[in-house]
Amino acid sequence: MGTGSRRRVGAALIALALAAGTWPDSGRAEVSFIPIPEIVTDPNEGPTYGILGVFLFLDEKDEVRYMVAPDATYNETKGFYPVFRLFGYPSEHRRYSVTLGKSTTKDENYELEFSDRGFWDQRAFVAGNFIYERDSTERFYGLGNESDEDRESNYTGNLLRALATPGLWILPYVNIAYQTRIERYSIGRGQVDSIPFIQTEFPGMTEKGLFRSTFYWAHRASIAYDSRDSFDIPTGGAYSELYVEGASPWLGSSTWFVKFGVDWRDYIPLRKSGNPILALRALADYVTTADDTPPWELNSLGGRKTLRAYGGDRFIDANRTLVGGELRTRVWQRRMFGVNAEIEVAPFVEAGKVFPNLADNPINHPHWAYGMGFRGIARPQIVGFVDVGAGSEGIAVFTGVNYPF
Repeated sequence: MGTGSRRRVGAALIALALAAGTWPDSGRAEVSFIPIPEIVTDPNEGPTYGILGVFLFLDEKDEVRYMVAPDATYNETKGFYPVFRLFGYPSEHRRYSVTLGKSTTKDENYELEFSDRGFWDQRAFVAGNFIYERDSTERFYGLGNESDEDRESNYTGNLLRALATPGLWILPYVNIAYQTRIERYSIGRGQVDSIPFIQTEFPGMTEKGLFRSTFYWAHRASIAYDSRDSFDIPTGGAYSELYVEGASPWLGSSTWFVKFGVDWRDYIPLRKSGNPILALRALADYVTTADDTPPWELNSLGGRKTLRAYGGDRFIDANRTLVGGELRTRVWQRRMFGVNAEIEVAPFVEAGKVFPNLADNPINHPHWAYGMGFRGIARPQIVGFVDVGAGSEGIAVFTGVNYPF
């Protein structure tokens, strides 16, 4: 059910390499090349080994405007997996990326992303995303906050999705947005032979048609307050969003649902210098839906953004709550390859749960995650992270681009 893990891993290593100080400073340069060995462990994929080559293209202000980052890796499950990546930062407000990857087995990933937060003289913003992904290491443990770790199952997730999000600033710190999502999802037999196939482990859900191929055309409206001083690397301000999303068979979707929720984040500098920064988050997401809506349209916890001690989508149910925080502390900085590179450590703690009914207590019996984050930063827009989290089921390690929240 996760998406784009190959892209996130590679880009995270790019930013961390910039900050690590492994290579001597070559002075100001318009183009730099960095070879990076890859040794990555993912709770679902297992160990991955490879080599990543990074080309940095700088502008006259010594800021990164483009990165080209192809890599070639090997994983016991996915086989040999070459991936091409292009990241573009043509202006302060505009971003785009292209990812093209195909393994020697089932897995593949093709993704395009674009966003412009300076549209219409900064009075509006637009964002879009297209992805086709096939991931043969997906996991499912059943529904509920107490889903049994011993009922782990595997499958291949086939995702085709297009997103478009236009928005408008109606006040200096308040915006409204609309999002349309067109998505087709299906499953097949996975490639992790040591655990059972999802349809074999959960025959009752299979008989109910919960694992069938689905199509959704969903529509979402939101209103948000955003006073952050930076979209990419906030050092102060707050963000909160209220949203409602819906889909219906009348508009071609496989089932109907109504989703609604709130997401709140706050960034508090503890010193005038802006270091360290206490980052806080709380969210609550609810779903009212038909009985035959598949698990991948419900809410989940686990993975690189929520409950970072558990694998992706470890806990799934209709509703979820999550609270957490981390202390982002810059411990090293140096000018390298023409950019200002930094290393940041961030101890974190999170607590969250999933539950089936709107009236259920949203805070009792949560799952906990705590650990340490390591971040490489190349200002003004690049963040890569490695987060090591511990919980009741052991230790998980995640990598990614951008902050988890």
